[in-house]
Amino acid sequence: MKLAFVTARYGAEIADGPEHACRLLAEQMSLRHDVDVLTTCARHGGLWRNEYPEGTDRIRGVLIRRFNTSAQGHGGLSASLTARRLAGGAHSRKDEEDWVAQQGPESPGLIEFLKRQHRTYDAVTFFSCRQATTIQGMAAAPERSVLFPWLEMDPSLRLQAVRRTLTAASVIGLMSSAERPLLEAYAGLGASDDDVVGIGIQPPPQLSYPRIQVEDQPETEDAEEEAPAVEDEWDKPHLTGRGMPFRRRHRLDGKLAVYAGITGPGRGCEELLEYFDTYAAGGGEGSLVLLGVKLMKVPQAPYIRLAGVLPARDRMGAYEAGDVTLAPESEDVTAESVLESFAAGTPVLASANNAAAVDHCRKSGGGLYYANGEEFAALLTRLMNDDALRAKLGENGRRYVRQHHKWEAVVGRMERLLTRVRPR
Repeated sequence: MKLAFVTARYGAEIADGPEHACRLLAEQMSLRHDVDVLTTCARHGGLWRNEYPEGTDRIRGVLIRRFNTSAQGHGGLSASLTARRLAGGAHSRKDEEDWVAQQGPESPGLIEFLKRQHRTYDAVTFFSCRQATTIQGMAAAPERSVLFPWLEMDPSLRLQAVRRTLTAASVIGLMSSAERPLLEAYAGLGASDDDVVGIGIQPPPQLSYPRIQVEDQPETEDAEEEAPAVEDEWDKPHLTGRGMPFRRRHRLDGKLAVYAGITGPGRGCEELLEYFDTYAAGGGEGSLVLLGVKLMKVPQAPYIRLAGVLPARDRMGAYEAGDVTLAPESEDVTAESVLESFAAGTPVLASANNAAAVDHCRKSGGGLYYANGEEFAALLTRLMNDDALRAKLGENGRRYVRQHHKWEAVVGRMERLLTRVRPR
């Protein structure tokens, strides 16, 4: 099939959100199909400045077509405040069109390309129902449209511009079944109108760590007597086992709780640090290891360790090193860190406010979830102290990823979704 993926921005440096999900799916689908990504020259959301050069490029098998943005947005917070004001009172269609422009990014070149070329694609897949590239782009090419709406509780769901976009799509794909209640409530669409595709996770290999060997020597009759006694340091208990390369590199020992994500405001991190402090003050054992970019001040405490940004391979090693993975975000449509932890065989303790994470925990039996600080401390204490429970949850999570979230399964679901596209 010849496919187009439309997203507001595209790049390996985007580590979350619908743009990240778009890149993951595009790269995997390009292994079997001809995939174009239609996107803007913006690198950062909000103001949508043109930072990439306009034109085409090929990255990891995907043809990227970048178009300039014509007008700068006014920032995510300003657009959100406008959506809240419009959702709460009477307004005109022109007011909503102004909000779409404010939300951004507007790219007349991209829209014109879609108007001219959308029939050359078997399907045109849009990511996020709230961005201008989707709202304006789907109006230009509705007949072959597939929409991944990336549904989160947001005032913009009450706007007719967003509702029209949801109902205009030929087919809707979801990243998690947790999006379905919002789809039904704000667009009147039921389970028969969508398919859950999700994202894939590449399970880490089952590592057998190398053992230090004596150099090969010619065999002689008395070789056994002449060979010096060499202590194999990999036989030492503190140097063997899951995640030891990560633990040794960062000089970590004891029980570890891992958070893999952006440490910043609005991601549940303030609450996480507060709850872990309560856990530690109550005698809870272990350290909190923070992976990823730090965008907020983190208090200095002996039990908090910063590991920084890690490549994907090392991040999986960090999950293996952890006894528990913490997922504090309240809105995370893919719950990618939850799935990655499951793939590594490490149980998860997630915020009950994150519907996608709770959905994965329930279906897999690979994690628990908390609603407040008291539950957080009690459940983390139980997980840290119960080796058998951790092993059982870890195996459940690993089995769940193998069955439902290996890339082969996700690509298969995506291909089945695309077969439902019927040009009008």
